[in-house]
Amino acid sequence: MKIGINARAFSDPEPDGAVQTAIELTRRLVAREEFDVVVYGHPSVSRYFEPDVAVESAGCVTGSQFFGVAWERTALPLLALRDDLDVLLCPNGNAPPFPVPGCTVLMYIHDVNAMKGMSSGIHRLYRRSMVPIGARFADRVLTVSEFSKSEICDVLSIPPEKVRVVYNGVDEHYFDEDPGERLDLPDQYILYVGAMNPRKNVGLLIDTYEELRRKEGIPHKLVLVGPQNKRMYKNFEVERSDDVLVTGFVSEAQLKYAYRNASLFVYPSTYEGFGLPPLEAMACGTPTIASNRSSLPEILDSAALLFDPDERGDLYEKMYLGLTDEPTRTSLRTEGRRRARKFTWDRALRQLVSEFDPQ
Repeated sequence: MKIGINARAFSDPEPDGAVQTAIELTRRLVAREEFDVVVYGHPSVSRYFEPDVAVESAGCVTGSQFFGVAWERTALPLLALRDDLDVLLCPNGNAPPFPVPGCTVLMYIHDVNAMKGMSSGIHRLYRRSMVPIGARFADRVLTVSEFSKSEICDVLSIPPEKVRVVYNGVDEHYFDEDPGERLDLPDQYILYVGAMNPRKNVGLLIDTYEELRRKEGIPHKLVLVGPQNKRMYKNFEVERSDDVLVTGFVSEAQLKYAYRNASLFVYPSTYEGFGLPPLEAMACGTPTIASNRSSLPEILDSAALLFDPDERGDLYEKMYLGLTDEPTRTSLRTEGRRRARKFTWDRALRQLVSEFDPQ
């Protein structure tokens, strides 16, 4: 079976969570001998794969995401026809705006945040105009949670039987005892990992942290790890201080070090299609707190402390409990690792491969 991957989004130098999960699934597909996998995109995406994996870059002359959007809607479908693909997998909401004859088109939509006004003007316009068209002509739409499936069916008016849930996985290295690559971090810190846009609700975390410092005298710093905010998202500026540290984008090995050595991981996001960072923190044995919104209760279940972002003081109470109550911390470590174990890339790949056959 010949599988094509639209890897246009992989050329981003600081890939977000949706792109990182697409890269991981592509790596695993390429390793499966029963599939002939063709990766389509800018030559720069070859950095994610072994040297023997060829990247088909015909017409993709720049890694610019703006150029890539035009390329994947004009040149890519022609390449799929030329190469006689059985399946074209579009893992980042980027399927062609028309059918590809003789080819099963699978389109991932991780969430509909842009359609709900959570992205900046040009990206919101692009997603609102192109994603519904791609979803209409795709043979099936894949997503990463039951929450997102419900949102996609509601917002895009897609019948539920066309949308399939393929949960993300947690990389096995987060469970092992390797310490990761050392980062220059404080001895005691509370950790957040993710982007700095408003729906991530980082402002509430900073305000609550500063209140805890003031009232309880906690010795911890607050460490924020993640890429610079992209133009496509609404912006949130973080004021750095001696107590609030912003690392920027880090490697996977450095990220593991940050998770393993944190006293507490907090994920205050109000809208997620899946929410991989809290699962990664839990896999590392770090007590985890998250909001009770969107997909997070579905993914984390009772293995994290969930708080209501609209209930004043709830995050304060949960953070204080997670920092100071040892029975709670022990339970979160144990249950967190057990919950994270349920999400594996092997299972994700099996679910994905089951969608390759025409249905």
